[in-house]
Amino acid sequence: MLLTALVLSAACSHSTPDPDGQDMLLDGQGVLVLCEGNYQAGNSTLSYYNPDTRTVENGIFQRANGARLGDTGQSIQLHGGVAYVAMENSGIVWAIDAETGKVRGQLVAGQTEHMINPRYVHFLSDEKAYVTDLYSPYITIFNPRTMTYLGNISTHQEAVMGYNSTEEMVQWGHRVFTNCWSYSNKILVIDTRRDEVEAEITLSSPQPKSMVMDARGKLWVITDGGYSTGDDSYGDNIPHLYRIDAETLVVEQDQALDTDEANVQLATDPAGMVLYLINNDVYRMEVTASHVPVRPFIEAPRGANGRRHFLYAIGINPRNGDIYVADAVDYSQSGVVYRYSADGQLIDQFRVGITPNNFAFK
Repeated sequence: MLLTALVLSAACSHSTPDPDGQDMLLDGQGVLVLCEGNYQAGNSTLSYYNPDTRTVENGIFQRANGARLGDTGQSIQLHGGVAYVAMENSGIVWAIDAETGKVRGQLVAGQTEHMINPRYVHFLSDEKAYVTDLYSPYITIFNPRTMTYLGNISTHQEAVMGYNSTEEMVQWGHRVFTNCWSYSNKILVIDTRRDEVEAEITLSSPQPKSMVMDARGKLWVITDGGYSTGDDSYGDNIPHLYRIDAETLVVEQDQALDTDEANVQLATDPAGMVLYLINNDVYRMEVTASHVPVRPFIEAPRGANGRRHFLYAIGINPRNGDIYVADAVDYSQSGVVYRYSADGQLIDQFRVGITPNNFAFK
């Protein structure tokens, strides 16, 4: 009953866009920055940065639509000139025009069969996409052109601590891989021809947090190691980095990393031959390497007290290889985005909203 109440509350927690919002033009080949905000505060925001003019526009969703983006912005993906933003706690996926910031459509929990807390969107075509979920044991299928519900995929995963989490998605051929993050150690393999789970991969470390596919068909997965420690307290354990063959599903590498204090994330260069990972600092390695370098490629900034800032996300511009790193600072003030060249030289930095966590490149 409590979960049902939470779902209904989340589904109603977004505001209605006003078609008479501010007219704006998000010109250039820039980057949209989604800022998560604080859980249950309804203060997620969307920013736009133009790298040619080095200018940033903050709060573009609210300005363009006269309404708040919602609660807990989880992810943003661009497809066909439209930005699809999954608002986890609001239970909504927005379709937003990437040139004007105006809402084109929405997919809402309560209007689909199983969607509860949407996390990530993956496009199979112009008329078919998947949405993963934090609580639902189903992956939602919808038409991104019309924003209409098409069906679902059962993950057959039993709830652990109340979660049936599916998260990021990457594709190789007809297979889509998704990580089960919350209190799990599974990677699910979906056959997109039948919209069914065909296999699962069990990892030695819990909570796979981020995934990418390299150019050779190798799936890279980083876990955060879970929360529970041996003495029944809670804290971060040892993250692991895996390399998995997308055809055979064999785990080819498993490397333990230093204990993470913030967020672990992965990205690749435009060619898919260089792997970047956040584990306190930013590390860079060739996808043919056997282990993560000892020295970081980019060190996290430190505050006046000497404590490392919390690097929260990384994105690589597919046009020129520029590296964007999101700094959550302290999770309560405006976050910072650092823009580096492909060789690690700082080009620019700018302020955005609270807890920047995702990039989408136009």
